[in-house]
Amino acid sequence: MQSFLKQHPLPSSSSEQQKGSTSMQSDSTTARIELSPEHHQKLLQKAAAVVVGTATRTVPAEIALEDLENMVINGAFVSLKRQGQLRSCCGNFGQPLPLGQALHQAAIRAAKDDPRFPPISPSEIEQLDVEVWLLSDLELVEEQGLERLKAVQVGLHGLQIRADGRSGLLLPGVPLDHGWSEEEFLNQTCIKAGLPPTAWKDPGTTLLRYQGVSCKAKLVEMLEAPLEKAAPQILSHREFAQYQQYIQSTIEALRLGQVPSYYCPQVSDANIQGVALILIHGSTAEELVLSKWALKQSFPMQSTVFSMCQQLAQIIARQNLRPGEFQVKLVLATDPALHGPVEGLALEDFDSRNRSLFVMEGQKTGWFYQREETAAEIIARAQESLSLMQLETAQVASMATQSAVSRFEIVNRPRAELGTEIRPTGVAGTFYPADPQSVEMQLDELFRDEAEPQTWAAAMVPHAGWKYSGKIAAEVLQRIKLPSTIIVIGPKHTREGVEWAVAPHKVWQLPNGNLEADVTLARRLAEEIPGLELDAAAHRSEHAIEVELPLIKRLAPDSHVVGIAIGGGNLQQCDAFAAGLARVIEQLDEPPLLLISSDMNHFATDAENRRLDQLALEKMDALDPDGLLETVRAQHISMCGVLPAVIVMKTLQKMGKLSQVERVGYATSGDVTGDRSRVVGYAGLLIN
Repeated sequence: MQSFLKQHPLPSSSSEQQKGSTSMQSDSTTARIELSPEHHQKLLQKAAAVVVGTATRTVPAEIALEDLENMVINGAFVSLKRQGQLRSCCGNFGQPLPLGQALHQAAIRAAKDDPRFPPISPSEIEQLDVEVWLLSDLELVEEQGLERLKAVQVGLHGLQIRADGRSGLLLPGVPLDHGWSEEEFLNQTCIKAGLPPTAWKDPGTTLLRYQGVSCKAKLVEMLEAPLEKAAPQILSHREFAQYQQYIQSTIEALRLGQVPSYYCPQVSDANIQGVALILIHGSTAEELVLSKWALKQSFPMQSTVFSMCQQLAQIIARQNLRPGEFQVKLVLATDPALHGPVEGLALEDFDSRNRSLFVMEGQKTGWFYQREETAAEIIARAQESLSLMQLETAQVASMATQSAVSRFEIVNRPRAELGTEIRPTGVAGTFYPADPQSVEMQLDELFRDEAEPQTWAAAMVPHAGWKYSGKIAAEVLQRIKLPSTIIVIGPKHTREGVEWAVAPHKVWQLPNGNLEADVTLARRLAEEIPGLELDAAAHRSEHAIEVELPLIKRLAPDSHVVGIAIGGGNLQQCDAFAAGLARVIEQLDEPPLLLISSDMNHFATDAENRRLDQLALEKMDALDPDGLLETVRAQHISMCGVLPAVIVMKTLQKMGKLSQVERVGYATSGDVTGDRSRVVGYAGLLIN
């Protein structure tokens, strides 16, 4: 840290010296404060002691910072990481404080108050790295637009972005950890603020920079005394057994209409993070589970369990179960710890006898406990039970667990619904008119210009409201000789339903008349494509497919439409999807039209939106689906249908039919509204 200060002296707190200062000030003096290796050690020891004391609820060891204790600094942060993954980062910035006080506050907050994560568990301490940051004053960056790239130096500066009432700050070490360029550092700071990634280019965005110095180490190596290991126990063995008996007797009393005790007096109450009651049928060993868990918040044990007893008593009464025909087993959990993503997970030291695992991906969550299995075996079972799709983002946590059973599996995930034969309109009246006469009038307007249709293997159309993008969609569709079957693949905008869903309906209901689906083809696709399921729920309120259907109905009223909604995914999964889709198509008598439903980038300025969309469209012009996905993600282009586009292009590649992309039209919402400050892009393409 000393050498860093000598090379990159921090600005002082006085405005006159902000750009040229060569010192970190103490008590408003200009004396240089140099940090020696001993200072590094003291800073890290103090941060580690406070983190451990807070996590274990013990008094932390007293670490004197000596001459640094009262040095006034503008900011201090404590960052904790596990296997390179951020676990917590908290601090204070902009309010000058004595270093000792600022560091103490930052360490406490990092241990228990980061709103993004649960508090640090004592079980995690041996796996954590600790890093301390000391920060200088903020300095306004006067440069504008692309000139701001020259004002930011990765490894030297931290950044703060302010715009539209939002603010985001990233420490100087963040771009180094991720290998970001100056441009990506600016993009990510905007994302942290909840702004469009390129908002830093806008004149109305305030950009501030600051400098910082840091030191880091393995947390346990900074502790003066060895870490004491103790498995948390919510209840004693005796209390747990008594509570188990109380639950059984309470449910029986409720079943008989008696008034039970709302509280078990022999058992102390506790705040917990997980509880489950498992109803086991004696004759069939069939299980029914009621559960509640939360990683970030605790809840009172006794009142929660009593409420669950009431629910179970009602279930037992409905099932006509008598005493002796069922058992109720209790599970309690506390002390949540984060382990990181499933991919590359290291859990060699995981104690499966005393801790249970939680696995989370989007709307899919699972709680798994198996005393006799290794962590790797439990994770493998979780992957299968949850049908995990993105191991690089699916997260794993654990809790200390007391259980009356040796194993359990509690899975919550969207379940596919077959729904009704007719899929009712979901967005008529919002994205396009709801009454038939208005629909026909707008279709007349959209198809006013004639075109000579030709054979195309695929196309891309936008799916915003007709007033914004309907004209481009119409121009594309009327250029195509529409075959008897059209497969529309679009993004999944809602949280309803499964991740990859093909519509199971026989008919699409529309204001201008119904359009037939192809249930047989839909079933074949679900059978052939890994991860694709027949599901009505995902299509119930989805607009990406529906807005195209009245246009198709006007041009090809006898065509059958299969709709597929795509949620998350990666390149490998898109490739597997494309392989299955290609196999099905090659078995059909007539190839269907593959119709991509996608808008382009969302919510940048008109000029920036057009620049970003051009980057994506160039990859499509180059017939490069891999490059398209890489570019969209690297450039933070919010092209909602990028996965459908990649799937369709890869499908055609596998069939040897991807040779040409023709652009039909491009526009932004600003062309309609006149507001160029925040737009959405729309493109129409024909593909052979």
